[in-house]
Amino acid sequence: MSHAVGLTTATSHRNLLLKPKFAKTAAMLCTNRQSISRQQYGDGLVLAPEGQKIRAVFYANRAACHLELQDFKAAAKDCSSAIDIDGSYLKAWHRRAKAYEGLDDMDHALRDFQKVLELNPEDPIAKKSIARLQPIVAERQEKMKDEMLGKLKDLGNTVLGKFGMSLDNFKADKDPNTGSYSINFKQ
Repeated sequence: MSHAVGLTTATSHRNLLLKPKFAKTAAMLCTNRQSISRQQYGDGLVLAPEGQKIRAVFYANRAACHLELQDFKAAAKDCSSAIDIDGSYLKAWHRRAKAYEGLDDMDHALRDFQKVLELNPEDPIAKKSIARLQPIVAERQEKMKDEMLGKLKDLGNTVLGKFGMSLDNFKADKDPNTGSYSINFKQ
């Protein structure tokens, strides 16, 4: 009976990771392990009865494998399935937030971390992630708003141009108390 030298125990695997020439092999082993684990959680889902909370655990654990393999879309999908089964399962919310970050969907990642904080107000990872994501999301929303206003202005100028006017003939003043706008015509 032959065994792969250095691959049978956690200690020997850890020793491989310490040697630079084995780094590529160790990374491949980790990837293979995640692929096998992902398949095993899928098998568990086939066997677990519908409506059982254990299915949420299988989905969330399979999502963890997807995250390790950087398959963020599959991770988000599995976490959503876990959350549908058990809406209070914190690991599923955490993992889906990380998957959304991997997909560069910071708005959804922020919402998921806010949900984690709602479920567990003392969660330090959620607190740090919210503090990190809020300015990113705010900046992106501001940029999107500016782009949309620019496109609306172009559309308005196209229509008003037929009457010899442009949006530059109108001035919008924001009321600081209510946030509403008043529009005045000027020539």
